[in-house]
Amino acid sequence: MFFEPSVFLVKDLISSMGYPGLAFLMALDATIVPMPSAAVMGFAGALCYEGRYDIALVTAAGAFGSMLGSVSMYLVGLWGGRPFAERYGKYIGLGEERIRTAEGWFKRHGDPVVFICQLVPVAKDLIPFPAGLAKMRLRRFATFSFLGSIPFCFILAYIGLYFGQDWEMAVAVVDRYDLLVLALFVVLTAIYLVHRKRRGRSRERS
Repeated sequence: MFFEPSVFLVKDLISSMGYPGLAFLMALDATIVPMPSAAVMGFAGALCYEGRYDIALVTAAGAFGSMLGSVSMYLVGLWGGRPFAERYGKYIGLGEERIRTAEGWFKRHGDPVVFICQLVPVAKDLIPFPAGLAKMRLRRFATFSFLGSIPFCFILAYIGLYFGQDWEMAVAVVDRYDLLVLALFVVLTAIYLVHRKRRGRSRERS
């Protein structure tokens, strides 16, 4: 179960402020503020179980808030540029090597990388800053961030809806396997890249 003090804040804000409070918490989660998104969406889902909230509106509010938080980090990367990244990147989990890797993703695969990363725990928090460095168009970034956040938010909220009063136990299990999901994402991405590279070679030969 979750024991972070932030969970009490999650419950109070969502219970008192409703959908705007949910969106605010998910916006914080998308920045460098340590906010447990699994607890935020899971608790909101549990309130859907009680009939207080609607699962569709919960998903939309969570995705919208996540998009706003991602845009704020995107703007830091866009306006601060590489000098800001070199000086402060290590404080937000973005060392020089990680920044170069992310920039390489954009050069090779383009903007859809943002959508894919929004589906994955951990990766979704790292991609906005490099997207700003790569000067991705703001409208496209916001669109991909919002669309990618929808399934992420819905799954967590549905877990809360399904388990009801036992939502904390269920969400804690999901949160525990964040790194496993990230590892699976990395493996699948590597397989896709290898397949794409081989297919490109086959076309060149033909």
